[in-house]
Amino acid sequence: MNKITKLTPFDHFKALDGYHCQTNSFAKIYGFYKSSLSEDMLLGIGSGMGFMYWHQKGTLPFLGGRDNNKNFHVNIGERTGVTISRQSTSSAVKAEKTLIEMLNNQQPIMMFVDMGFLPCFNFGVDYHFGGHTHVACGFDGVKTALISEIDPEDTGLKRGFTYEISLEQLAKARGSTYKPFPPQNAYFVFDFTNFKQPRVEDIFISIKQTVEQMLNPPINNFGTNGIRKAGIEIKKWEKQFADNDFRMSIFNIYLFVTVAGTGGGIFRYMYSRFLKEASKLISNEELAKIGDIIKECGDMWAEMASPLKDALEIDNPAALVKDVPDKLNAIADREEEAFRMLKGIIE
Repeated sequence: MNKITKLTPFDHFKALDGYHCQTNSFAKIYGFYKSSLSEDMLLGIGSGMGFMYWHQKGTLPFLGGRDNNKNFHVNIGERTGVTISRQSTSSAVKAEKTLIEMLNNQQPIMMFVDMGFLPCFNFGVDYHFGGHTHVACGFDGVKTALISEIDPEDTGLKRGFTYEISLEQLAKARGSTYKPFPPQNAYFVFDFTNFKQPRVEDIFISIKQTVEQMLNPPINNFGTNGIRKAGIEIKKWEKQFADNDFRMSIFNIYLFVTVAGTGGGIFRYMYSRFLKEASKLISNEELAKIGDIIKECGDMWAEMASPLKDALEIDNPAALVKDVPDKLNAIADREEEAFRMLKGIIE
């Protein structure tokens, strides 16, 4: 991984270690403005944990532990007193002009980028993911920015680092049109004037929203229904895909659960810690107890996914997923139980 650090970050900016690109980026911005919140709290208060199974034509299946992507930043802002607006433009010129203005004013900027165009990562020429965020935190005043990232190859807590990138390279990453998540030169604008620590009502409304996402999703691809649907669909993969795609789809489950910026256990470990942190803030021990159950769910996810890392090398990859549908059903049952218990607390 190419890390060049001749430039230094703005004063008061810290390149934090972290778990997930978005919560880590938000945590760095909040910290810069002396309004620090943990990544776990940001994930929870933004109702960002959930589940989705998605398979678009022409792509490999996706299993994800996030939800509320569209309103995640809005909910974080509302529940912490911070105005957060997402801006985007089709003009690379306008995007770069805004970037330079903010950096010249010593303001870090959180933006969406396509990881496949970032020189610090080695994903291969065909890899593209535009749902990634990072923070620009330094500038040479001419053509080079300093970027704060977390190492995607680490599992669990990922090491924070900074590296230099040319404005030309950054423009390519910001303006990528590759699907399914083109970045659209998007970035966030923050106003911390009315920042507050999350209160009881903020904690409860965020939990209520997550409960609804898990127990009453708008379509069956989401929530606990989505976990069960994933099990049904995985049974079809061997006949549905050519060998290489079948193997990669299996391997991707391991990545999506364990490695790809989930904090481990497909965000369940992060949400477990959120509930425990929240329980102390609002003096509610029941939240901590359910946090233990959510951690157990994370362990179940990790145990299910761990053997799948061998899918690219093993002679018979179908053997790896033989028991996965049953394990997913067991996870769905346990998570359904946990979120029904949470529902009982907040009502």
